[in-house]
Amino acid sequence: MATYDKELLDAARRLLGRRKGQRGRLPGARIRRSISTSYYALFHFLIEEAAARLVGTHNDLRRRRRVLARTFQHKGINVALSKVGGTIIAPAIGDFFRGPGSGDGALPSPAFAQNIAKAFSDAQAKRHDADYDMNKALSETDARLLSLRVARAIAGWRHASTAGDKDFKHALCLFMLVGGKLREEN
Repeated sequence: MATYDKELLDAARRLLGRRKGQRGRLPGARIRRSISTSYYALFHFLIEEAAARLVGTHNDLRRRRRVLARTFQHKGINVALSKVGGTIIAPAIGDFFRGPGSGDGALPSPAFAQNIAKAFSDAQAKRHDADYDMNKALSETDARLLSLRVARAIAGWRHASTAGDKDFKHALCLFMLVGGKLREEN
């Protein structure tokens, strides 16, 4: 059974499809809807991933996961990801992400976290353009590249499976839930 993020990415790609023999530019609405749908694939992937990690994956917990998923906010996820999206995790939150035995000092951000953070930020900006800025020219290539980038970021997250990666994902899911803000931050 396909996951919701995969269904959304498939829908984004289908919006860019052509009938046999169809030529010329695709309608702008289909390009814009594809971009928006690609963003929502990544957004829903992250909230479903967080709900599964924080609540559990047992079928009996589906309703609880869905309730928790509704508490995530687009801006909060973006804020949280921006603080782990560089090569080094923002120092003010480093201790929250420091795993067992990681020591003191600057804490590097895992590549999968950097990739998903950058993909989310870019996808959110493109979705905003697609949904709200009719003066912004968007191309079929823009939509195809965004869909591919989102798919790669999700795949990178899924393939990161060391104990350290799992611990980092858990901390990041909690951090997204609180909107990227910790009381210890200045």
